[in-house]
Amino acid sequence: MSLRLVVVFILAYIMTVCDLYGDDNQHDFRLSLIAGSIASVDELKERWFFCEKCLNDFQCKFDYVEQCKSVTIPERNNALSVAVTHANTEAVYFLVNQAKTDVNGITGRYHETPLMIAAYYGTKKHQEIASFLISRGANVNAIDLTKMTILQTAIWKNNMDFVKMLLENGADPSLTYNGKKEGAACMTAIRRKRFEFISIIPGCCSLVKDNSELIPNNVYVCQ
Repeated sequence: MSLRLVVVFILAYIMTVCDLYGDDNQHDFRLSLIAGSIASVDELKERWFFCEKCLNDFQCKFDYVEQCKSVTIPERNNALSVAVTHANTEAVYFLVNQAKTDVNGITGRYHETPLMIAAYYGTKKHQEIASFLISRGANVNAIDLTKMTILQTAIWKNNMDFVKMLLENGADPSLTYNGKKEGAACMTAIRRKRFEFISIIPGCCSLVKDNSELIPNNVYVCQ
């Protein structure tokens, strides 16, 4: 093989590697910055797959390897929280199914799980995301830093369908931040004046009937 061909092959190889890993300034390893944008889902995937390939390729630059290890992988939890907040369904599915993000990962100032965030916003899309998270092992009885359960959050946000879904999937209406207390979710509904929830919360009608002073006389909530 001539020297010219050898040089051509070497140059072609270098260009291929540079094409794959690019310049240091061309890569942002954070996922959370784009996880909320539906238009950026493909870019989110590219960043993840780049690191996935980089971590399994001895040709990948040391700096890239370190960035992927210290930024991209740990950042998955934040990215999932952002994706749930913005109801970016495709990003949520990708982060959980492909990136193996912890569905019970805690983030934010209130120490929230993704399911807590979905319960807070409570739209139809958030409920679809919540069902998916539960199917992947999300804890329906997690408690945040404000000492509220996910069920209590959904009651507070006045989301009937979300409350029903949580109860159907094992949410404990007697759970509190310091153990179990009979009627905990029921009392949340009463304090928040969410009287329409009383009939669907297990044990709540009995509690109200035994303590009629808990609700106004003109409020009829139970059969």
